[in-house]
Amino acid sequence: MSRKKFMEAHGASNNNDRNGWGFVNHKEKVVIFGAWDVNTQLDRSLILAMDGEKIEPSRKQNAFGESLEYIKLVENEGYQLQTFPVILDTDSDDGQGTGRVKVKTYVEEISDMKLEIINGDYYAVGKHKAEYATKPLSGLADDVMGIFDSEVDKNGRQSLIMSRVGQGRFRRNVIDVWGNGECCALTLTSVKEILVASHIVPWSVCETNEQRLDGSNGILLCAHIDKLFDCHMLTFEKHGRNYLTRLSPTLDKNTLRGLGVEAGLTLCIDQMKPKFQNRFDDYLKYHNGIFNRKL
Repeated sequence: MSRKKFMEAHGASNNNDRNGWGFVNHKEKVVIFGAWDVNTQLDRSLILAMDGEKIEPSRKQNAFGESLEYIKLVENEGYQLQTFPVILDTDSDDGQGTGRVKVKTYVEEISDMKLEIINGDYYAVGKHKAEYATKPLSGLADDVMGIFDSEVDKNGRQSLIMSRVGQGRFRRNVIDVWGNGECCALTLTSVKEILVASHIVPWSVCETNEQRLDGSNGILLCAHIDKLFDCHMLTFEKHGRNYLTRLSPTLDKNTLRGLGVEAGLTLCIDQMKPKFQNRFDDYLKYHNGIFNRKL
């Protein structure tokens, strides 16, 4: 059965039958995505990457706009998310990303999933069968393994690993750059046990170890604020010399207000030197770009 016929059997369709792997059944309020095996673990599958390069293992992500529309139906309209496995033909490309990838097969099995945002990308979270989950590691574990594979000496590796897990050198660099001491840059809370030194441009996206350790590429925030920032549901926009909070319209303002978070709050950036602030501005542009694309 063709992919189109398979989806029609479930009452679903899309506007990009050739390239799209997202489908919608408006009558039943269901969104269905193909879950590529190379992007799938036992508990999650990457179904939409905001940088447009990770979701399908090729240089350019097809049907991105349509896929994002379907994601918004799940986020905002209460549509159920479902997936079916898609198996990559690993012999179809030269390994350099220069050729178009091909589908070896897809599996006519539909599974209910929950949508979750992880580091700004969209995942179908739920139980995925082991035979269709060929990506062994992701996120923190993947980054740490990447450090071991890099050409860095033992001491350098230890420093990078400690920085990746939010401790050590990177945390100290963030504190030094901001000049506020060990406190939240937004609320000035000084309970260090709940403070997280988070990257603005994610570790995995940084091009060099210098960027990964750059204190200008981080903000020390309370854990709940850091989580919103990390999911690109909260960001900071520059207005004159100030940086003000901006919130996703999908968030409940009353709930956030009870947590001390609302639009228009000012980052405490007074102690940051101009040379650091210029780099901070560049990093923040990347974060704001993803925030705006998700609106």
